[in-house]
Amino acid sequence: MKKNTINKLLIFLLGTVWINVIPLETQAQNSNTVRIINDKEVDFRSALRRYRSKDYLKAFAGFESLSNSTILHHRMTASLLMTGKSLYHLEKFSDATRYSDKLINTFSQSRYVDDAYFLKASSYYRLNDSFNAARYFLWISDWSSDNRLTAKSQRIATSIIHSKLALSELNKLLQFANGETSAALVTIGLAKKEIKNGSARRAVSLLKNYKKKFGPGGYIEQIDELLQEAENPGSQSIKIGVVLPLTGFFSEEGQGVFRGIKFAHFHAKNNSGQPIKLVVRDSQGNMIKAILATKNLIRQENVQAIIGELESSITAGIGAVAASENIPLVGPAATENQVASVGNSVYQLNSDLERKGEALALYAYDQLGFRTFATLAPADEYGQQMTDSFTSTIDRLGGRIVAQSWYYDTPEDLSRQFKSIRAAAFSYDSTDVEQMINEAEAKGQDLDEKDIPVLSIDAIFLPIYSDDIKYIAPQFALSNIRTQIIGGEYWDDLDILKIAQIQPYVDGTIFVSDYFPDENNRAFRRFRSDFRVKMKRTPERWEVFGYDAFRILNEVISKGAKTGHEINRRLNTISNYPGMKGNISFKGNHRVNREVNFLQFINGKIVKHRVELN
Repeated sequence: MKKNTINKLLIFLLGTVWINVIPLETQAQNSNTVRIINDKEVDFRSALRRYRSKDYLKAFAGFESLSNSTILHHRMTASLLMTGKSLYHLEKFSDATRYSDKLINTFSQSRYVDDAYFLKASSYYRLNDSFNAARYFLWISDWSSDNRLTAKSQRIATSIIHSKLALSELNKLLQFANGETSAALVTIGLAKKEIKNGSARRAVSLLKNYKKKFGPGGYIEQIDELLQEAENPGSQSIKIGVVLPLTGFFSEEGQGVFRGIKFAHFHAKNNSGQPIKLVVRDSQGNMIKAILATKNLIRQENVQAIIGELESSITAGIGAVAASENIPLVGPAATENQVASVGNSVYQLNSDLERKGEALALYAYDQLGFRTFATLAPADEYGQQMTDSFTSTIDRLGGRIVAQSWYYDTPEDLSRQFKSIRAAAFSYDSTDVEQMINEAEAKGQDLDEKDIPVLSIDAIFLPIYSDDIKYIAPQFALSNIRTQIIGGEYWDDLDILKIAQIQPYVDGTIFVSDYFPDENNRAFRRFRSDFRVKMKRTPERWEVFGYDAFRILNEVISKGAKTGHEINRRLNTISNYPGMKGNISFKGNHRVNREVNFLQFINGKIVKHRVELN
């Protein structure tokens, strides 16, 4: 659990628990010397109003006066608790523990002892004393009769055990775990760490000691599962986490990726390789939920690799968390630059924008022999990253960028941009437009500037969005710039390209894509057929991304990788792996797939070019 989340939970509980019990008249201790004093009741309710209005300083003054009374009155233990709670909200955590201890030690039969322990545990947590925080949260887990406090304390204690305490601290904590629940939580956490560190024999001893002492109980299933893992490490399933938006705005895409993962997992099980267990979490497309889910998968579920998310920014966020725990993460859809750079165990299944722009430039220059170029792109991060990579590569190769133009919002009118490109092209090849018009007029001919074709640009690079094609294609045709169109991955939309009024203008366009279902490939046809039978639908782009993401993890696991470290090391060596979306190569490209598909739209179809780039 994220620390800020725990802090908010603690503040919430410490602000609400008392309100539920305060109206009850109760004696502080079973003693005939306790007196009900009306003036003390009035003072107590006044301080309580201050507390409820979050005026904690004045609330503290009122409660402290009541708790220091020389007369044992009926609000004594309540005042001690509320004095500590007021100090907690004033962030005087050490002082808060003194009042909780006074209540616990002096009035051990008070109904507020459990709340005092919770206050004490919370204060230690805020003081970054994880050991003592866990110790007292575990006490509540064992002995409190307040189900609400017990559930919250178990959750927080578990989080501390798995994420904040070292082996030596857990061994020490086990000495204080005298109840069944606390012993189970500490034993499970300790055994998991021992197994992870390769000390299976120690884990077996811990787990058997627990069973001998407590026998069957509420935690026996987890204990037995861990015991089996420790005694038979080779037969234990390796856990792979999945973090995807299964609900929310991107749920359709997320469910598609998950279908691909499930299908690949089904085939892996049937092929009798190393058993793999999927542990799935729904991010809802939310960064915070995705990060919390990732922490849970690593610290609670002990996964050795993760597949997720869809958006580049969220993939980077959970990738950084995974990398901090040395757990590899495969992003099935991220394409933005530097996503993999957030950690040395983050992998992008698709090429990033830098690689796509570079690959297109290399292809245009080396394979097609083009030397002069113009660019037109949206003035956003995508357009700028693609254009910068393309143009810098052309410059490095010795080509010439004759003109660059940008547009904002919906490109309904790009007359200014195309006029600028034409002017730059005419300047580059020394075309005297005015002289040509004058000569035509002298011959009695009507020649407009746009009637003069631009012939000096070999290709125009249009890294534009699918929805923009219908606006730009007709305007490009009218601009009379006679050149080859080169595009980015958003041109890979057959439905858009086949629109009747667009198709003649874009026929022959060459573009790059991470995805190409090769109908001539026997393996792809078999995959598609099997998928239809098993999943009752035809696999599309997102299903293929999920399928390939699982398969590359299964590939390295089947070759002996069992821990996050081993999986990461082997993923780094993958080169020319035959994915259903196209080849996958991480080696030598900073964990970003360097393989791309060069496609062309010809006569109403998209075809793939067979190209080898250096």
